[in-house]
Amino acid sequence: MAYQRSTTDFFIPDNLREDLHRKAEATLQTFANSTLPQSVEYFHSLVALDTSNQKGPSFFGYPSWVYKATSSRDGHNYTLRRVEGFRLTNEAAIRTVQNWKRISNSSLVQVHDAFTGRWFNDSSLIVVTDYHPLSQTLAEKHFTAGRHAGAGRPQIIPENDLWSYIVQVASALRTIHEGGVAAQTVVPSKIIITSKNRLRLNGCGVLDVVQYEQRRPLNELQRSDLEDLGRSILGLATRNQTAHANIPKALDLVSRSYTERLRACIAWLLTPPPLPQEGTEVTQQSAEYNITSLLTNIADKVVAAFDSTLHLEDDLTTNLMRELENGRIVRLLTKLNVILERPESSATATSNSSWSETGERYYLKLFRDYVFHQVDADGRPVLDLGHIVTCLNKLDAGVDEKVQLVSRDEQNLFVVSYREIKRGFESAWGELSKAAAAATSGRR
Repeated sequence: MAYQRSTTDFFIPDNLREDLHRKAEATLQTFANSTLPQSVEYFHSLVALDTSNQKGPSFFGYPSWVYKATSSRDGHNYTLRRVEGFRLTNEAAIRTVQNWKRISNSSLVQVHDAFTGRWFNDSSLIVVTDYHPLSQTLAEKHFTAGRHAGAGRPQIIPENDLWSYIVQVASALRTIHEGGVAAQTVVPSKIIITSKNRLRLNGCGVLDVVQYEQRRPLNELQRSDLEDLGRSILGLATRNQTAHANIPKALDLVSRSYTERLRACIAWLLTPPPLPQEGTEVTQQSAEYNITSLLTNIADKVVAAFDSTLHLEDDLTTNLMRELENGRIVRLLTKLNVILERPESSATATSNSSWSETGERYYLKLFRDYVFHQVDADGRPVLDLGHIVTCLNKLDAGVDEKVQLVSRDEQNLFVVSYREIKRGFESAWGELSKAAAAATSGRR
C-alpha cells in the first residue's frame, strides 16, 4: 500500500551506501608485496595513489608522487605528496609550512606536516595532508574522463555547477589570503572532487618550500590566484584547458552557452588592473581586485551554494537517523545471540536444564521464534523485514504492548509485554556481564 514502508526505507540509499563502501575499501587497501619503503618518518603501509607511472617534471618543477599512508601516532590515514629530487638548502623554506598548518577551511585539503629525507634513495620533500579516498581532480573529471569514455569532446558543465566551483574555491582563497599566504595551485589538476561537486583545493604549501628562493611578492601571488581561478573556470566552461591563450574568443564561446553574469565574472578575474608602480598611489580599481570583492559581487551565488549545502545536510541527517535505528538493532541482536542457546558453564549452569531456557530467559527463546521464524497458514516462511525491525525496536524501547508467544511444540503459550521481555533480556545480560567481569578479575 502507499503508506507502507518498503525494505529500502530502513536503510540508506544504495548509491550512498555503495559510495561509502568503496571509500572504506580504498581506505583499508594495502599492498602485500609493495616495493615502497616500509616506513617514511612516522608513517607506514604506503600505497601509491598515482594512476600514471610516467616520470617527468610536474606542476611543482620536480617529479611528484602521491601515496596513502598510515600514521603510527594516531592510526589515521594521510596523503604523502613526495617531491622527488628536491634538496633543502634553507631551513626557513621548510618552516613556511607552519603557516599552512594553521589554515583550516572546508574547501581546502588540510596540511599537517612537511619534512625531507632519503627514504626513496634520493633527496625528497614529503608534505603530509588529509586523505580523501577515491577523490579525482577537476581535470580528470571534466577533461580526461570524457575522452576515455569515447565521448570525444567533454560534455558541457551546468552553470550552477560552475558557480558552485567558484564559490568553493573562493571560500578557500579567502581563508588562505587572510592567513597571509597564497595558494598558487588554483588549476584543474590541483583541485580535487571528494564527492558530488564537492571541491577542495589541494597541493598548497609545496611551492612555498620549493620556490622559496625565487618567491614573488605576496600581493602578486594572491592576484595570480584570482587569475588562475578565472583561467580554470574559463577552461571548464569552454571544455578546453588552453582556452586562456585566446581570451576574447573563449569569452565569446562562453556567451553562447552561459549567462552574461558568468561571462562577466570570468572576464573580471582574467583582466586584473595593473599593479601600481612604486611611489604611486593605489587606484580604486586595483584596490578592489581581491578575493573579498569577488565574494561581495557573487554574494547571491554564495547564498545559493549555502542553501544547497543545508539541503544536503538535511538529506544526510535523515539517512543517519535510519542508520541510528539500525545501529541500536545490531547491538540488540548481538546481545540476544550471546544469551540464546548458550552452552552451560560454571557461571551459568543450572541443575536440570540449560541456563538460557529457564525463567524469564525462556521468553527470549520464544520471542526469537516470534520475530524471525514466522510462517503462514500453509507453513511457508514469512520474510517480513518490517515485522522484524518493528519487533526489535519495541523490545529496545520496552513498550507495554503485549505479544503472544507459542512454543514450537504448541504446548506452552505466554502473553507477555515487551517490557517484561526486555526486563528478562537485561537481567540475563547482567548475569553474563557479572560472570565475565569476575573471570577477568580472577585472571588478574
